[in-house]
Amino acid sequence: MKVLKKLLDFFVFSNIYVAMPVSALAWTTFLLFGTEVNFYIVSFVYCSTLFIYNVHRLVGLHKIEKEHLSPRHKWALKNKPILYLGMFLSAVGCLYLLTKIDYTFIYILIPSSLIAFGYSAPLLKRNGKFWRLRDLPFAKVFLISITVSYVTVYLPLFDFVLDDWSNLTLLGFFFSRVLFVLAITIPFDIRDVDFDAPSSLNTLPLIFGIEKARRLSIISLSLYVGLVLFLFQSSTFTTLALLLSALFTAWIVSYAKKESSEYYYSLFVEGTMLLQFGLVWLMS
Repeated sequence: MKVLKKLLDFFVFSNIYVAMPVSALAWTTFLLFGTEVNFYIVSFVYCSTLFIYNVHRLVGLHKIEKEHLSPRHKWALKNKPILYLGMFLSAVGCLYLLTKIDYTFIYILIPSSLIAFGYSAPLLKRNGKFWRLRDLPFAKVFLISITVSYVTVYLPLFDFVLDDWSNLTLLGFFFSRVLFVLAITIPFDIRDVDFDAPSSLNTLPLIFGIEKARRLSIISLSLYVGLVLFLFQSSTFTTLALLLSALFTAWIVSYAKKESSEYYYSLFVEGTMLLQFGLVWLMS
């Protein structure tokens, strides 16, 4: 059992796992739009997600007081070489994959790259000190939701996007993805309530309370369902897949507590993205 736990900790805390649901969400976009899957782009989303998550983990470690260290932070402190190795390999992977994708792909990368960089790096000066974008009040969940949605919608469809940025169907789909990702991002602020409380960081659970934060998550999912019914009204099976994933996600989110284990958030909450991919893949 100890060996299994160590393997699970490695799988989850090294961010090898979290990059899987995000890349699966990019794959889902190909399926929903009925276009051929470009596995170079899916792989690029995986590598870039792994790189960014490891950078964020390593940059943020020194800011955490010892009494607020969570299991994932303690694992990261003990296994920094693994995180650095993951950063290196994922960076090499990104550079290699870029050589396999049309050069115009780089233009689509710029917005998400700037947000991702600013999320971890202190760029903004406020009250005499430099802040990361995530340190701005309420910004964290929205930055994550917008960036993940952008990466998993606009990168897979970059050829189409370059021809028509203002396409209303694409914009509607992007906002539906933002609502879905927002619904599963809010619970992570619930998890981090005790960690965020001593800092100057304002999050939804800290301001409105845990119960209201959960309700906001469910409201976000409800709005997502409304957009799905509008966008995919001509495809019964696709609509069914997305609605089933939303229903399961609502169930998972409703049980999110600050006491819930790291595995609950990593395997179940983030796993809702994998579930959506699986359902869409089966229905398609």
